[in-house]
Amino acid sequence: MADERLLQAIQQLEELGVDFESSQDDSEVRTLCDLTPDCREAGENSLILNRRQGTFYCPNCESHGSFAELVRLKEEVRRQRIQEMQPPPLDAELIEDTGALVPAVASQVRDGEFTPAPAKVSRNLARHEAKVRTLGEADKLEERFPHLKPKEKKPFNGEKFIISLLALVFLTAGLAAAALSGFANYQAFSSSVADPLQSGIWGWTGVIAAVISFGGFTFFYWHTANHRMKEGWRALIFALAGMGTSIIGTERFIAANNTAAAEEVVRADANRSVLESQIADWRRQLEGIPPETRSVEGLEAYLSEVERVGRTEQKPYRDAQNELGLAKRRDELQAKIEAANAELLGSGEGNILTEAQTRTNLPSWFFALMLEAFSSQGTSIGLVALLILYGRRKQA
Repeated sequence: MADERLLQAIQQLEELGVDFESSQDDSEVRTLCDLTPDCREAGENSLILNRRQGTFYCPNCESHGSFAELVRLKEEVRRQRIQEMQPPPLDAELIEDTGALVPAVASQVRDGEFTPAPAKVSRNLARHEAKVRTLGEADKLEERFPHLKPKEKKPFNGEKFIISLLALVFLTAGLAAAALSGFANYQAFSSSVADPLQSGIWGWTGVIAAVISFGGFTFFYWHTANHRMKEGWRALIFALAGMGTSIIGTERFIAANNTAAAEEVVRADANRSVLESQIADWRRQLEGIPPETRSVEGLEAYLSEVERVGRTEQKPYRDAQNELGLAKRRDELQAKIEAANAELLGSGEGNILTEAQTRTNLPSWFFALMLEAFSSQGTSIGLVALLILYGRRKQA
């Protein structure tokens, strides 16, 4: 019965706004105390609830008791709040209207003269002759609102479609070449400075040069096509400056890669001789191990069995341990020799010898010139073709 009363009181408190889930400790649940006006004004969680014992205590107002008493106190506080929220009763008081006129001072009502309205309204009843208009041919609906003619279908313009498609191909290829040129310029210009911050700034100058190159040629062709020669020559100057800078950056990037490839070839030749000498040394060490040495798995199984029966103090156990060391050394040497042979044959994981020898050295200046030509001319030709093709058609 006590548990049922406690559960009922907890349920009533939850209906009154108490949140028992706010704390994981059932012995101390803190909530807002509104039992006294001082606690309500303070707005602190000073009301401590013990869910296990069903008691409460507030150190501020020193209220304490069971949950049933807390329910009664909260209901009283709730009734007081409801009474405070109700409007006060209205008292019937006589309100004097100072603005109203006193009957003795008010003006007297006067009667006006009554004039009856005439029974008939006199107006001019002269007859007007009806005007008749004869409709002509111009007044017909067909003449005034002619039928709309259907739009004539224009024939398919294959030339425009083909040129547009080709211009898009040129534009895409030019932008791809510009991206490659910008990457090469960024790597070349950034590697020329040791400081990381300055290297990033100088790297972006190479990207700007690549953009100015194809952008300048685009403006040059566009201005000259519209007969603006002064603006065209000015754009050509910027285009040539960007083109030269971009060519130098791309050439430096390719030359650095070629130099690194040559160094790798020299390093690969040196590694080949080193690997061959190491293989010979490993083979000599392998010849020093007796061929009748058993496998590592068999020796480990034998040693574990001897250890199980407890005969580790005998000589065969010590001989088996020494033989196990030789077997492990033999397997290690064989693995090294196989890996080194794979590197020499070009089938290893690193391929340090064949990768350097199969790399192709590109002619740096030729490749830089071709990449810049593809970037600047391809992009500008595609853009100008689209501008001329669609701009002039709309103006016409």
